[in-house]
Amino acid sequence: MILSFGSRNSGPPAWFIFLIGIALVFALYYIWLGFRNFVQTGGLGVQEATQQAEVVFTATAVRREQQATSLPTSRPTLTPLPECQDFIVTAENAIVRERPTTNSGILTSFNQNTVVCVIQREGESEWYMIDAEPQTRRINIGYMHESVIRALNPTPTPTQTFTPAPTVTPMPTLTPSNTPIPQPTSTVDTSSTSTPTPTPTWTPTPPVISA
Repeated sequence: MILSFGSRNSGPPAWFIFLIGIALVFALYYIWLGFRNFVQTGGLGVQEATQQAEVVFTATAVRREQQATSLPTSRPTLTPLPECQDFIVTAENAIVRERPTTNSGILTSFNQNTVVCVIQREGESEWYMIDAEPQTRRINIGYMHESVIRALNPTPTPTQTFTPAPTVTPMPTLTPSNTPIPQPTSTVDTSSTSTPTPTPTWTPTPPVISA
């Protein structure tokens, strides 16, 4: 009994072994962190790795800003298709050609009474530009001569309406008349009165008597 107790207490205590185990676990953990950081930074130190990360972050931010400014601000809009004008085939078999000339190649042909999508007249020529397949989302251009098609709803040609010229009313003419001119009359000035001149009276002279 004494020997067995003495042999049991000859080793290190259990709490010491426990502390050593915890220390080994932490040591292995920090070794693993250091190895992982070494691999991620390519053998750089902490300061160098931080500077490199800042440079990479700045370059990434600048690249994203450049991409944002280079992107178009608005999406392109689809060009609307031109409006069709309904024409009808008048010939038994109307030919659709590649060019507005009888020497060009033939694209297809339409039977009589077929409705054709006409886009416009080709300049001042006798040919119409058509859409050979109006069911599609793109224009398949062809040309047909005006002698084999006609408009279903022709636009009436405006007629010139005669507008009479305005009539000029003559102004009345004045006939000259002899108007008598009044003669000047003498006017007596009543304010001034004439004083009559006194008539001299004769006084007799007495006779002279001599002594």
